[in-house]
Amino acid sequence: MLSENKIDKKVKEYINEHLSKGYSKQAVKEVLINHGYDALYVNNSLRRHSELQFLKKSAIIASLLLIISIFAFNIIPLKNQPQKITAYAAAQSNKGEGCCTSICQQASKNECYGKFAQGKNCIELEDCNVGCCIDKEGYCLVNYLYGNCMNGNATYINKDCKDIIFCTNITDKSYKSRLYNIKNKKGIGILAIEPIAGYYKSYFNIKYYPYDRTDINSVIAEINDNEKIIDSIALYDDGSHNDGVKNDNIFANNWQSSKISAFEGFKKLDVEVATNIKKSIVVLNNNKCLPIYNEWNQNKKYNIIFAADNYKNFSDGYYRFESDVNNFLSILFSIDKFIENRENFNIYRLEQSLSYFNLQTLLSVISNSCPSYSSKDLVVILDNNEDYCKFESARVVRVNPQVTLYKNTTNAEINEVFSNFCDYAITAKEFADDILAPITPPKIVVHTLTNITYNVSAVNLLFSISALNYPINYSLFVDNSLTLNKISNEEITESIVLNLKNGTNAVLIIGTDKNRNSAFSQVLLNVTIK
Repeated sequence: MLSENKIDKKVKEYINEHLSKGYSKQAVKEVLINHGYDALYVNNSLRRHSELQFLKKSAIIASLLLIISIFAFNIIPLKNQPQKITAYAAAQSNKGEGCCTSICQQASKNECYGKFAQGKNCIELEDCNVGCCIDKEGYCLVNYLYGNCMNGNATYINKDCKDIIFCTNITDKSYKSRLYNIKNKKGIGILAIEPIAGYYKSYFNIKYYPYDRTDINSVIAEINDNEKIIDSIALYDDGSHNDGVKNDNIFANNWQSSKISAFEGFKKLDVEVATNIKKSIVVLNNNKCLPIYNEWNQNKKYNIIFAADNYKNFSDGYYRFESDVNNFLSILFSIDKFIENRENFNIYRLEQSLSYFNLQTLLSVISNSCPSYSSKDLVVILDNNEDYCKFESARVVRVNPQVTLYKNTTNAEINEVFSNFCDYAITAKEFADDILAPITPPKIVVHTLTNITYNVSAVNLLFSISALNYPINYSLFVDNSLTLNKISNEEITESIVLNLKNGTNAVLIIGTDKNRNSAFSQVLLNVTIK
């Protein structure tokens, strides 16, 4: 019986011989398995072969470098001049030092065979990044230099091979062919990301639903910044990666935005799974003007910014503010004009504070936080303490969260609604007022003191009368005698001198509006004349 070492040697020789003749790794693998060799053992042997080929290439490069350096030393006679030659070599080495990217070591240009980065430190160069290299046959090679991997027409991923789903699943298909199943099939699925915007170091849930998962062994989402891949994440359908139920055809995973480098303000990223299947997300850092509702684009036609006031006393202030904004938007985008233009809107929720000292402070925060803010934007301050809709300034309104819009908004232009928003809005309190107004009687207030005794007969009676439904007819009687009868189209304050008699004088004021709603006010004035 052959020893283990002899078996390894025989298998190695077989692999070397037949691969050198042009046979594929798959063909070699099938023959060995058919002759009784364990599949895992065969895979490991083929992987070691691939690694050895990369090492041989590196060894050849190193040998050439050694030969070149020896040749450089020997072109000058060494006899009787050792110190000069040493000094010369040192000078050459220090002059023009940089990074030899083929081996990622500091060297001079004369000492480097291959690509040389003048004056660069190897640790600064992308070519010297170490990660997982997936060769054309689909084998995952650990701790490989980016430059050497790409020169071998392989695929480089800046991760440990054990953290890549492709490398942890044995398959006969190459990495590129497996990606082809996803990336080059147009319209084979739906990509969804929640939330559409979030803060730096927060999580984004990426979901992908393929219509047909035939031949799909893995799904990888790529995160791009200005068309440059900055990260990738495997999506799973195993029930353990926020993907729902195992094998429900939904591939998902959470991606943390801390994977990107720190920045200030807004950063728009593209998440791509397959050809023409991509969505954008926005990541914020040191900024609280959060885009909501739909995909953000700085060049959209209309902007609405929501701010909170008088929410800080609620224990769930931010949650309540978010809920009120969502309710507001559901009403706004139930109107045809806004539905038709929904893709033209950027909607922001300002989370800098739940209350603001004054309007100028608020506008300063908005101007510094929300991209491209202008006076054409609509600012909506949601205030639970406000019963109605009020204009704070041009295109800045304060309104109770319980608000709806009149139907005539449908026929109005959006800019017109922005300019005169409170003309189209109605709060719950205002709605109640509108219901009660037709049956609400006038209001009479007597300002003359009635709890004293007057010692003169001429007493000045002062009273006010107002109504919701003008005009109003009001009359005054003294001991059943009509003394005053007038009509007014606005709130009035009336002053009249009454000639009273000794004793108690009964004064009656009656007000009747256009809907025949009446109000009464009776006053007793005591007079004692000595």
